[in-house]
Amino acid sequence: MSAHKENGSMFEGLSSNLLSVEGAKKFAAWYIDTSEKVAKQAIEMQASATKWAKETPLAPIFDAQIEYGKKFVERSASAARSLWRLE
Repeated sequence: MSAHKENGSMFEGLSSNLLSVEGAKKFAAWYIDTSEKVAKQAIEMQASATKWAKETPLAPIFDAQIEYGKKFVERSASAARSLWRLE
């Protein structure tokens, strides 16, 4: 199966669905979920990249950044879902 054919089936009817409110809501839900997942993965990568500092004076700073990042992502995704009335 060619890549063009796969993409065609994946996006089939997307433009007509986006014109409806339900289509826009589905797209927004997908976008928010995907963005939240990517952001959480980035925070996890940051946490693993800063494990070296566990026993150093920098540890509390890195821990605070990671916790702030997690809260920021959660609140942002929640606010976006509320705005789109997805919850």
